[in-house]
Amino acid sequence: MRNYFYCEICRDEKEHMLIKEKSHLYRCKECGNYANFPPGKEISCRAIISFEGESERGEVKLKEGEMVEKGDELVVETESGFRIGEVTSLELKNGKRSDLATAEEVETVWLRDVGEVAVRISLHKRAVTTPITIYMPGESELRVGEELEIGNKRFRVSKIKTRDGRVVDRQNDSVMAKDIKRVYAKFERKIRK
Repeated sequence: MRNYFYCEICRDEKEHMLIKEKSHLYRCKECGNYANFPPGKEISCRAIISFEGESERGEVKLKEGEMVEKGDELVVETESGFRIGEVTSLELKNGKRSDLATAEEVETVWLRDVGEVAVRISLHKRAVTTPITIYMPGESELRVGEELEIGNKRFRVSKIKTRDGRVVDRQNDSVMAKDIKRVYAKFERKIRK
């Protein structure tokens, strides 16, 4: 495990090497400066994680002083188990919303489930477009040019629209399922069985 801390000499986050575990003494790998970095206290924050229009309450564990920001992935403990979520918004203790805050300022973390995601696909066969939704792990990838077998038909991915609005259409470029807004695929052929 790598340890990155703010170095007073380098004036930047640098990798540090643990020298003495009991006293939490570390040495900067860049300049050799020694410093103590005791572990931070853990804070539990309320979390609301959403999946396909359904929301579930849970909690996330953050370290004291830790910065949390929109787009971070956190483990959420819910009644149904542990889920991986991407932060979509932070509700602060003063009632305001923010994209960036320290753990102490956060009242509620709003997330979307990225452990398993719904991928919307538009299947094109001549003038007919059929929308479908498939569920897959958020870390899996779909690639432009990849063949999809749906029912007794094969479709080829022609382009992928991402959640941030980009359109990926270059052959063999791929996008993780958790970052996909929609996949467009064209009919190739029927499968004979």
